[in-house]
Amino acid sequence: ADDLKPLPAKLKLVLQIGAAALAYWLGVRIEFLSNPFTDGIWVLPPAVSVGLTLFWLVGITNAINLIDGLDGLAGGVSLIAAGTMTLIALQTNQPIAALMTLALAGGIIGFLRYNFNPAKIFMGDSGSLFLGFTLAAISITGVLKLVATVALALPLLILGVPIFDTAFAIVRRAWNRKPIFSPDRGHLHHRLLNAGLTQRRAVVVIYGISLLLGGAALTLLGIGGGPTMIGVACLFIVWGGWSIMRARQTVHPPES
Repeated sequence: ADDLKPLPAKLKLVLQIGAAALAYWLGVRIEFLSNPFTDGIWVLPPAVSVGLTLFWLVGITNAINLIDGLDGLAGGVSLIAAGTMTLIALQTNQPIAALMTLALAGGIIGFLRYNFNPAKIFMGDSGSLFLGFTLAAISITGVLKLVATVALALPLLILGVPIFDTAFAIVRRAWNRKPIFSPDRGHLHHRLLNAGLTQRRAVVVIYGISLLLGGAALTLLGIGGGPTMIGVACLFIVWGGWSIMRARQTVHPPES
């Protein structure tokens, strides 16, 4: 095992595109988008459908992989996303999507017991890439199939933490003229650690942000549970802010 080396980034990307193309061929497709201005839909041309589907599948796959920087982080964020998708699927009569997200959530719960800090087991690239690809595929077959005005915004909210963290990472690395796949310490969890939070507290704060976005998605769709998620999220985030203030006071105590 010590002799095994990670695959080069370009080769991993090629394999991901191949897996996404296979999923498209098997029926996992973004074929239409709900029009946010009317009750109608936009039917996508085949070329646009292929490009958008591959971009979404590969993008979310790598987004989950990129946030896997602290014990329990990628698993917890994925669990919240899967739980939110389950509630949406149950309320919109999508039993297959609900069954898939419930199965995924159950597996994550069993894993998080040993992956939360201090972790005894780690998911590695294979685990985070699997979670990302599965969540992306389920969101296509479930959430994006809804003919609702807000359907286009739902997956962006549910997977908001990895999406925006990855987007900022790409912009940051391009601005600094670094390769997109080069590691750095500019991710959200790194910034929370630099602000003085412990690993556990940084992870819990990001859980709070994920809950906030998931609750917003449920609220937009008019599904019960959204306000409760938002309330719990606010508690996590306020607690994180208080912890940061305490950490800064410890490092720089106020002058008497």
